[in-house]
Amino acid sequence: MSSESDDDSVVPSSTEHYDRVGVSFRWPQILASASSIFFGFLLDIVVNPPSYFTYTDSVILMTALYSAAVATAMFIMPVIYHMTHYRKFDVNRFLSRNKQYVLTGIICVMLAMYLALGLVMNSKLPIPIAYSLASLPFIVIIFEFLRKASTHQIKSTSTEQYDRMGAAMRWSQILASASSIFFGFLLKITVDRLPYFSSHDNEILLAALYAVTIATTMFLTPVIYHGRHYRKLDVEGFLFWAKKPVRIGIACVMLAMYLALGLAFSSSAKIPNPIAYSVASLPFIFIFLEFFRRKDE
Repeated sequence: MSSESDDDSVVPSSTEHYDRVGVSFRWPQILASASSIFFGFLLDIVVNPPSYFTYTDSVILMTALYSAAVATAMFIMPVIYHMTHYRKFDVNRFLSRNKQYVLTGIICVMLAMYLALGLVMNSKLPIPIAYSLASLPFIVIIFEFLRKASTHQIKSTSTEQYDRMGAAMRWSQILASASSIFFGFLLKITVDRLPYFSSHDNEILLAALYAVTIATTMFLTPVIYHGRHYRKLDVEGFLFWAKKPVRIGIACVMLAMYLALGLAFSSSAKIPNPIAYSVASLPFIFIFLEFFRRKDE
């Protein structure tokens, strides 16, 4: 039997500590996977740069790649911390460290997405306008980060609160990861400038990329809210509040998918635009009908 002191260990008779760790630990696990894939997309563009990229474009792209690398490292740090301290584990210290790592990683991911979005928008717009428009989705994140913390603390030792909060967090965690990967795909296609794409096609693709950017920022806001307020969190308020950004994010993802699908039909399959975009809209019309039908029941 180990002779080490258990003063800072998780109490085996209570599952509350494990639930608190579990809810927070899912942030870096999911986000690390997504940011590493995003890093792969940026790396592919860096090693195979388009011929029209200027020296400044290459520097901006390298900065985005570096930011994605730092973000991935930050998301991996809580895993390393947990592995090296699992025998004697101070839950509160882990939650504090985890918050610092995750928030730093999110900032770096947002910086990489901002630079990449501004870079592709710069091909259509003047630099000041391109990077100003690219910054708008991330201003929402900054506003949320500076938002005043809740004053209602979780006082119950029941795990129900953490289970409900964890379920809500999984919405945003998984969706944020998926939308950031979708961003990488669209970014690669946008940068490649396929020869058979018309100017109108490129504008539609850029709109889809912008919609995915908004979606990703919306999915990240609940993670930031929880990271900022995890010590004092009104669970009911959080669950009610988190629905709004998640719904906005889902709507933006659907818009991006609709635009990309219609673009594929019209450009690759050579279907006339009215038919292509009408056919592309059918899956999303079903989702809207189902949403309003359930809402009325």
